[in-house]
Amino acid sequence: MSHRVTTQTEIKDKVLAIEALKASGTSFTDRGQTIDVTSGPMKGATIDLRTGSIGGSWDVGLRDNNDSIGFLKRFYAEAKIKQECHLQGILIESREIQKDGTIKLVCQGSFA
Repeated sequence: MSHRVTTQTEIKDKVLAIEALKASGTSFTDRGQTIDVTSGPMKGATIDLRTGSIGGSWDVGLRDNNDSIGFLKRFYAEAKIKQECHLQGILIESREIQKDGTIKLVCQGSFA
């Protein structure tokens, strides 16, 4: 018997969501306002870009209160920060994934 799980996120920007999935090496199918995840810890999950909710099956790894979507949140946040840096004219000098999975960006900008 399958158990459905839904998690609310702020993942609503399609361009950034796709960038995050690609950066994480996760396969997906773009269905317009939804994205179906086809590999990785979120395999079988669907991201609803209208609401930010992610729904999937407990049976294939998407769980309440675990980190099965934490990696996507990190890559989405990185994509969002990169977008803002680009808009503000800030140069990203380096990128490093820390041992705990966090992403460290070193940036340089000129502020008047």
